[in-house]
Amino acid sequence: MKGLLDPDNCQVGVDRVVALAHRHLGLDVVYVVELTAYGPIYRAAAGHVSSFKIKVNEPPAWGASYSQRLVAGEIPNLIRDAAAEERVADLPATKEAVVGSYLGVPLRLSDGTLYGTLCGLSHAPDDTLDERDVRFMAMLAELIVNDLDAQRRQERLRQDLVRVIEAESLAVAYQPIIDLGSEKCLGFEALTRLPKPFSRPDVALAAAETVGLRLELERLAISEAWKLIPLLGPAQFLAVNVAPDALVELARRANRRDDLPLEQLVVEVTEHAAVDSYAPLHRQLAPLRRQGLRIAVDDAGAGFASLRHVLELRPDFIKVDRSLIHGIADDHARRVAVGAFLSLALDIGSKVVAEGVECPADLSVVRELGVHAAQGYLLGRPTTSQDVLARWIAVAATPPRPRPAGTGRESSTAAAPARERLPRAHPARRRRARPAGPSARGPAH
Repeated sequence: MKGLLDPDNCQVGVDRVVALAHRHLGLDVVYVVELTAYGPIYRAAAGHVSSFKIKVNEPPAWGASYSQRLVAGEIPNLIRDAAAEERVADLPATKEAVVGSYLGVPLRLSDGTLYGTLCGLSHAPDDTLDERDVRFMAMLAELIVNDLDAQRRQERLRQDLVRVIEAESLAVAYQPIIDLGSEKCLGFEALTRLPKPFSRPDVALAAAETVGLRLELERLAISEAWKLIPLLGPAQFLAVNVAPDALVELARRANRRDDLPLEQLVVEVTEHAAVDSYAPLHRQLAPLRRQGLRIAVDDAGAGFASLRHVLELRPDFIKVDRSLIHGIADDHARRVAVGAFLSLALDIGSKVVAEGVECPADLSVVRELGVHAAQGYLLGRPTTSQDVLARWIAVAATPPRPRPAGTGRESSTAAAPARERLPRAHPARRRRARPAGPSARGPAH
């Protein structure tokens, strides 16, 4: 039995258990029926399924007569000759499916809730079946309790996601992205907020992926975030997070429209997601980028795909993950890593944005290194407040002026309103912080 176990999650696998029961018991078919509030549904089957008209994820052709009677205690676990058993002899399933023998046990979840049945049928009567086979089937039923729990959670998850998508019941918070030269608001990152039982958006998206609903959830999130665009200043942008494979499909849809304000949109491609082939992505994005769409590589430095995303996509923004920013004031290695991204950005014409800036000392260091922009709780928390957003929109960054060749990082002479000035570190802290090296200092425009 040990070979049945999935080493990653200690689950057995409903399909494997059904196949094992079919081989061991010699029945024509073995199957799992879930007894839902909407009726019985086949969830797994092995053997001669067509002769019994069994289709997985569909209701039984003749109802779940045997399963329903078994859990109600109206028939025994073992019937060697269905035609001789008066309690089932006249059932449509017995006659039309030509049931000769039956073996079944109830399936329960870990909390004792009834899930359904694990059953087997043969067209011919079978006098060799005995109580030992019933115990074997019951043992297999106990083995798949964890699988049934997971399956039930998946179904509830899907139902919860469908409700969110159909009711469009998600909210969007916006976090400002601040230009470190002018200290003005360049734009906003849209951060999805979902209702209970969901927690973080990344967890919800990962869950949506498992039930085939991620693309619809991302489309809805972008649609809701889009409502901010008409309110933005002329030089401000809206940044939205999209997984690479979803981006291909959404870009394909966008290419069929000519009314999108793409010059005010930045698509953040998450660093954590691998891309099998960049060719379809380039093909769909190229016409949109010519119309003004900008690309950012999000969470750079947090996982396996940073450099490849940057080199393949040549993004307009490289957003350095908070794991490299938090504590940078006291960590030379972090300064070197951020300096490397600055060097790369300078070479390909990108700008670097520091994510997760939460303390003045870290802000001072990223400013001195030459990081172009930043976002984080220190600069502005995500908000759904229209009043707060209006104040940030009023502090819009003007388009950057060209910088004379050969100059260092340009310093802005335009003073932001006093209440919007960014916090600065103590002078002693600023003197102590050093850039990673000459190549790490990029232009702050």
